[in-house]
Amino acid sequence: MNGMLLAAGCGERMEPLSSFIPKPALEVLGEPLAASALRHLAPRCRRLVANLHRHSEAVRLAISRFALANGTEVAFSRETVLLGGAGGVAAARPLLGPGPVLVANTDVWAELDLDPLVAASAEDCAVLALIPHPDPRRWSGVELDPRGGVTGFVARGEGNDKTYLFTGFQLLGEQVVAALPPPPGEFAPVWEELRRRGRLRGVVVSGAWREAGTPLAYLELVLARLGDASWCHAASLVAADARLVRSAVGEGCRVDAGARLTACVVTGGAAVGAGSELRNCLVAGPVAVPAGAHLEHALVLPTGITPLR
Repeated sequence: MNGMLLAAGCGERMEPLSSFIPKPALEVLGEPLAASALRHLAPRCRRLVANLHRHSEAVRLAISRFALANGTEVAFSRETVLLGGAGGVAAARPLLGPGPVLVANTDVWAELDLDPLVAASAEDCAVLALIPHPDPRRWSGVELDPRGGVTGFVARGEGNDKTYLFTGFQLLGEQVVAALPPPPGEFAPVWEELRRRGRLRGVVVSGAWREAGTPLAYLELVLARLGDASWCHAASLVAADARLVRSAVGEGCRVDAGARLTACVVTGGAAVGAGSELRNCLVAGPVAVPAGAHLEHALVLPTGITPLR
């Protein structure tokens, strides 16, 4: 079995943050967001490939650094034009080689037991890893029959509490991979064709799952990982009298004397000036919060300060 990390998206929902830091490279307590997907795939896959498009070098460096530190090699499929999910896998076939492909999105943080997904592998099927739906009004849902066949997809907001949530992990059988149409292309039409032929299945897996599709969701993810603690990267500079409450200060970042941070994330080389007071803020990229600033529920970027959404 081989593995594919889908890391080539443009990150529209993450804007304006993704203009400075690509989503797969966002720091989660010292690791890139893509580390979660890589950690699931590496023990199970002979070869690993990640596709790249926007901010390709930053994504490549983030994934390569984590992979090297964990004894894993990743090959990269560069896309000069965005090819979509299915198109990305199709274009990477020469790097992946023969066999089924375990595919993972890189915009979620998960701790899932994927053994049931791997056990359900079939050469002519695609199998989706699902969890009981946590919020049908927020995300679309997947309908299953009693034997695990996917019968349809339900748009978000329809409130069907009997659906399941697609986790971003799927296993494509070898025949499915070989039959993928030439890129570009998304998975939706591939899934629909397989569903009509009874070759699209779902398995319910257990474990923790969080999405990180927007700046606010990213902040909430990091805060959830922190719990009641704070965290500072070894390569950050935090003044001895700065006060951090449930906050994270990332690699290359600085927090000056007397600053107070509550439920904040400082990342991407950002700095917080002396005496500043920040609450529920995300400060990212080459930017410095002025000394004495008071900010709440704000996204602070080199281009300015906007409400955090």
